[in-house]
Amino acid sequence: MSAKKQLLAQYDLHNVLFNNVIAEISDEEANKCVADPMNCVKWLAGHLLWANANLANIGGAPIVVLWRDHFYTKEGGTPADFNAPKSELPTLEEIKNKWNEDAKVIRKGLENLPEEALNSTVQFKHPIQPFDNTLAGLWAFINHHQAYTIGQIGILRRGLGKDAMKYN
Repeated sequence: MSAKKQLLAQYDLHNVLFNNVIAEISDEEANKCVADPMNCVKWLAGHLLWANANLANIGGAPIVVLWRDHFYTKEGGTPADFNAPKSELPTLEEIKNKWNEDAKVIRKGLENLPEEALNSTVQFKHPIQPFDNTLAGLWAFINHHQAYTIGQIGILRRGLGKDAMKYN
């Protein structure tokens, strides 16, 4: 299996797991801080949505990043994030719907990315050193970030008294 197919398989899995990990969590529960200083489910879900812009950029997918004023990190934020107009905090359902809308466009962009492009060097401020500064290395890191954050939501889900996330 090619590197691109493996990265796409991970991307597809994250789309399934994102929807599964937030299933049956109400908006009220999504706003609840299970323990200080942990993030709440809504912030983590919104942050995952915000981070998908990186995958959209890799695949040249035209998406609009909503609610960027709420979900960026200081380390990963861009001038567009820092200067974003104030917006109303979305519901968890709105985040899920935007995720699923963007996922189709991002998937198509990533699927159409030429395999040889994965070996191209990227100039990217990266928190992990050493870093494979290829496009494939960046995509792999973003996939890891998505999986890690979905896992955090899975822990919070249990802290909210929900059943463990389902894989199917």
